[in-house]
Amino acid sequence: VLTSSDPEGKKRKLQAELANGRLAMMAIIGMFFQDGLTGSAWGDWANYTASPLRAFENELGVQAPVGFWDPLGLAEDGDVEEFTRRRETEIKHGRVSMLATMGYITPEITGKFPGYLSPSNDLAFNDIPNGLAAVSKI
Repeated sequence: VLTSSDPEGKKRKLQAELANGRLAMMAIIGMFFQDGLTGSAWGDWANYTASPLRAFENELGVQAPVGFWDPLGLAEDGDVEEFTRRRETEIKHGRVSMLATMGYITPEITGKFPGYLSPSNDLAFNDIPNGLAAVSKI
């Protein structure tokens, strides 16, 4: 929860949430596909001096060493309203991904509930595998 009367403190917390949300989005994809994600460099940012993407270079969430990173070119037109909407969506998806990541790894760390998920079907919590394999068992 971003509760701070200090604007700089609130900005720092939101910056951290963006970074952690991005990490969680990558982590949950990596957990699902086990191989993680691969990519290649798409060019040196220093060569794009006239790019409209420079309009967002000082926005919240821009981090070294990449700077403003938009591999799909969604912000090419420099539309501030669209950028703001996408940033809000990124924060929301980051929060969901952080929760999903914790939900994915928590049973691995803490174990499972004792007892039965469905006593009538004789289905114990320990019978349910972790991760995506659980979907096929319920």
